Amino acid sequence: MIARRVIRIVVALVASSVAVAAAVRAFDGVMPVPVPGDRHLFAPGPVSLGLPGLQVNPSSIGDFDGTVALAYLQGRATGGDGHRFLMVNDIRLMKGTYLAADGSRHLGAFAFI
Repeated sequence: MIARRVIRIVVALVASSVAVAAAVRAFDGVMPVPVPGDRHLFAPGPVSLGLPGLQVNPSSIGDFDGTVALAYLQGRATGGDGHRFLMVNDIRLMKGTYLAADGSRHLGAFAFI
């Protein structure tokens, strides 16, 4: 039951990100620049849990100005071979403007699953 609920949530988030991307004609072919450094994906959360704190950039896009929705999903899942495992997902939806490598500014919507 829980696995089905998690799957439904993931499908709903993916569908909504596709809808947002289609609504704003999200990708014009100019790629965003990732956050500088060797660690590009920041997971906001308490330092006591080993996370870098709440004042980090959750977008994973450098020079991004917009809105980010972030969800952590956890639940049990069953693989095709019948093996059960703990599934932990980090889902991010981003919509806003970003600076491309050539210095041009673009509007986009992105999903990171």
